[in-house]
Amino acid sequence: MINFQYVRANNAKSAIAAAAKDKNSKFIAGGTNLIDLMKRGVSSPEKLIDINLVPLKQIQMIKDVIYIGSMATNADVADHQLIKSHLPALGMALNAGASPQLRNVA
Repeated sequence: MINFQYVRANNAKSAIAAAAKDKNSKFIAGGTNLIDLMKRGVSSPEKLIDINLVPLKQIQMIKDVIYIGSMATNADVADHQLIKSHLPALGMALNAGASPQLRNVA
């Protein structure tokens, strides 16, 4: 059994503060890769900081640069009007790269 502390952050400031208190902490969102690494003993963080509630899904253009939030799913990105109009190849690649079920969570 792997023991760790679980913390749920509601905003970026609280997530960063939680990580600053423990150098052996990891952020977790979907967790698929991290959980596998923990099961194999490759990674053993003392604290997992859940960032699912942190508002990081925005997709926006600022001065001709498109910014994609780290919590935006592949489906969010592929279906966004900015991506469709400015980066259509990215949207097509995301739609071709995984099943709809996976695109909605990854």
